[in-house]
Amino acid sequence: MKNEIERKFFVKQMPDLSGIMPVHYERYFLERGNGKEVRISKVDHSYVYEDKSEVSDLERTRTKKEITKEGFEKLRQNSSEAIVRERYNISSNPDIAIQVYHGRFEGLIRAEVEFDSEEEAKSFTPLPWMGEEMTGLPIARDSKLLDLADTEFKKYMHQ
Repeated sequence: MKNEIERKFFVKQMPDLSGIMPVHYERYFLERGNGKEVRISKVDHSYVYEDKSEVSDLERTRTKKEITKEGFEKLRQNSSEAIVRERYNISSNPDIAIQVYHGRFEGLIRAEVEFDSEEEAKSFTPLPWMGEEMTGLPIARDSKLLDLADTEFKKYMHQ
C-alpha cells in the first residue's frame, strides 16, 4: 500500500455535499505515540485494522487489512474512547474529503487532501472554501484529538 501524504484544513464554508453519501466511521486506538498508531475502525458495515508510522510531517506509512466483526469487538475491549465521524469524499483528483465529527468533538469539520508526493502537497493551493491549515496541529490527527482537554479543543476551534 502506498504511503499517505496529506494536508488538512479547517472548513470555513461548507461546500455543496448534496448527492454525496457519507461514510460512517467509528474509530478506536490500540496504540498511539512516538510517531506510531495502531487503530481499528468500523467503516459503515466493514471492520478495518490499520498500522501507521510517521515518515515526515506530511507522510506516513500505512498498512491496512479487513478484520471480522468478532475480531473488532475483541480488540475494542482494550482500546481508546471512540472517535465518531462522517466522511464525504468530494473529489478524486486530488483526493479531497470532508470529515464531520460527532460526540466529544462535535463542531470539528476538517478537509483532508491526499497527494501522490510531498512536492505535490507543498504546491497545493487551498480551495476558496478551505480555511486555515491545521496540518501538524493536534486537532488534525484523530490519535492526538484524544489527548486534548475540552478547553484545548475549544481553543483550537476558535482560532
